[in-house]
Amino acid sequence: MLLLFFGFCIWFIPFMRTRSREVQRKVLLVMAVMMSLSQLMKIPLNMYTGTFDVTNDIPLHMCNFLPFVLVWVYMKSDRNTWSVLFFWVVLGVSQANLTPSVQFSLFHYDAIRYWMVHLLLVLVALYPAIEWGWDLKLSDVGRSVVALNFVALVIGGINLLLGSNYLYVMGKPPGTTFFSILPEWPVYLIYLELIFVAWSLMVYGLFRWVKRGITVYESSHHRAESEANVFDDNG
Repeated sequence: MLLLFFGFCIWFIPFMRTRSREVQRKVLLVMAVMMSLSQLMKIPLNMYTGTFDVTNDIPLHMCNFLPFVLVWVYMKSDRNTWSVLFFWVVLGVSQANLTPSVQFSLFHYDAIRYWMVHLLLVLVALYPAIEWGWDLKLSDVGRSVVALNFVALVIGGINLLLGSNYLYVMGKPPGTTFFSILPEWPVYLIYLELIFVAWSLMVYGLFRWVKRGITVYESSHHRAESEANVFDDNG
């Protein structure tokens, strides 16, 4: 699935580059809506099959509610909200793709939903940085951490009411994941907090380094073109 996804990205990004900015925005919006609908459809489908579980099937995990937020991002071209989600996707959703927790194999509808949402989230969230030049500020790291803690607090309250473990704030996720190497709950939440802050700063630093490299390359490329044009004009 990851190889197919990489192949799709290699085709999709150059293909979209030839379209206008508005067309690109609408395509990304449609993709976000598709992911959101797939999350909502899980509820009636599981009810129909008699497998619906209120402690597991409401879209309150990070990868499940992010598509709804991205709908807002691309409806409004909201860079501020995007910059908060950027770190969540890079550090959270990407990890879920490397250590998938899907319980069904293809082509079960839940497996299709899982891979479509988790893979497209990465593409849709990173696209503005790749193609539109949306930038990150150091303050975005702080806003992302604060926002994540607020969301965790709200969902933690829901977990207490439902006896659930959405966002994995009440315990580690099932299976073998990155969380498996951490201490048990609730100590592991402190580790997660520290790791998220450290890794967010690392992602920000890497983002700035790549951005600076691209800027230097583009500047040297434009300078070389200008010198070539001057040479041509002078014969």
